[in-house]
Amino acid sequence: MDHQNVPINPPSCSLLGAVGDTYTNPQNHICSFCRPCRYPSSHGELCGEIINCNTVATHFGEWHGIVDLPRNVRIICQWCGCLKQISRHNFVRHVREKHLCHQRS
Repeated sequence: MDHQNVPINPPSCSLLGAVGDTYTNPQNHICSFCRPCRYPSSHGELCGEIINCNTVATHFGEWHGIVDLPRNVRIICQWCGCLKQISRHNFVRHVREKHLCHQRS
């Protein structure tokens, strides 16, 4: 699947189904914290697969086609409400930090 052909995020996105207190207290983040993926699926709805910092790269490669792309290819993050443009080599870090509340030390 070509990640650039995935539909743009639906206009209404929420954190329904989110668990834990990481959203309000990111300092409590642990890398095993799991969260539903809020990236569009190939069917246009949000993916919903459970991911964490350890599974991000594999998940986006297998489910969203972000794999085997040149290092400097620009990707538009389609995570619900994001739309930030990122180099492919920074994409996993972006998802971990921005959407999974991982803080770099």
